[in-house]
Amino acid sequence: MKLKMSTEIMAGEGPDIFSLSQKLPFEKLTDSKTIADVNELISEFSYDIGIDNCNSKIMDAGVIDGKRYFIPLFYSPDVFITTEETLNKYNLTSSEFSFKALSEKLSKNKKEYSLFGSADDNIAFFYSFLDQYIDFNSGNTEFNSDKFSEDLDSIYSLIKNDTTDENVYYFLYENINNGASILYKEMPAFSIIVKTYSCLKYLGSTPVFVNNYNMDDDSISASIDVGIAVNDNCKNKEKLLPFIKYCLSCDVQKNMSEECMYLPVNSDAMEKCIDSIDEAIDFGDLIVSDKEKAIVETAQSAAIRDYKYIINNITKCNLYGFNYLSDTYFNSSVISDIVDKYLNGDISKEKFIRQLSAATEIYLTE
Repeated sequence: MKLKMSTEIMAGEGPDIFSLSQKLPFEKLTDSKTIADVNELISEFSYDIGIDNCNSKIMDAGVIDGKRYFIPLFYSPDVFITTEETLNKYNLTSSEFSFKALSEKLSKNKKEYSLFGSADDNIAFFYSFLDQYIDFNSGNTEFNSDKFSEDLDSIYSLIKNDTTDENVYYFLYENINNGASILYKEMPAFSIIVKTYSCLKYLGSTPVFVNNYNMDDDSISASIDVGIAVNDNCKNKEKLLPFIKYCLSCDVQKNMSEECMYLPVNSDAMEKCIDSIDEAIDFGDLIVSDKEKAIVETAQSAAIRDYKYIINNITKCNLYGFNYLSDTYFNSSVISDIVDKYLNGDISKEKFIRQLSAATEIYLTE
């Protein structure tokens, strides 16, 4: 199916709209002008799709070299929930989540564990690391830099001790819903955030948000969960603009956000989502004391305040989220075998870097 669709697209056929969830080489499709510049369509048909009322930091993730190839619809900040008590156990602070800082602090423990409790999370973490050293827009990589080599050592030390069979790993994250401290991989919905944050507070912990792992400590990133692109070969482009406007409208954004649990790009819809969570908590038939209610309500206000800070201070947005990077065309079809060999110990670090650099260069220039 993937080969068939790619062939159709290159032949001037294929679907009118692509979803970013499709496993297609989108970086190559923009280079070949297969994907339309929505800004050009807006200018050609003098049609306003409502971009000005959307989160500009998120919408800019779809712009490459001044051309709007992708339209983000929903997104998630790349943050996790942990507690001050958990961080203190490893002498960490909520700002020390660069690859190097995390590795240095955790390596001082008497026992070395895997960072996560599952092999899938370790792989997602590794691809997230690699992604930060590739600029698909410019075609540049930093795989041969000293920093990449140093950070690669740090990453490897965090995931090589895979003790998932014994269920022993660093407990850095909190997930009340699963009843254990594990990586909270998806928490875009305000309701989930508030519930987790409030429960931790109610249980006597000090919940805190931490950024996703980055090359820099102070970077707050986000990623697109749902996005679309327009086939430049589409015969009815003028009909697609009203559809995009509909997808970006306040009502559709709010309703879909509640259904799919992602954050809307529409600013008015985002405010309505915040307002709906900020309303009084309904305890139902539960017998809750005034003191307990006060604790939960205070925690809710704190969760909303802290999460709004995260949203308002996003420094960059990626087309693919932490959990979906391993499924992109580049990662799954171009470098997955090289990554597997390295993580399985079949090739050395030096050979991994050589093969990774060569495969990436071929992909970017072919």
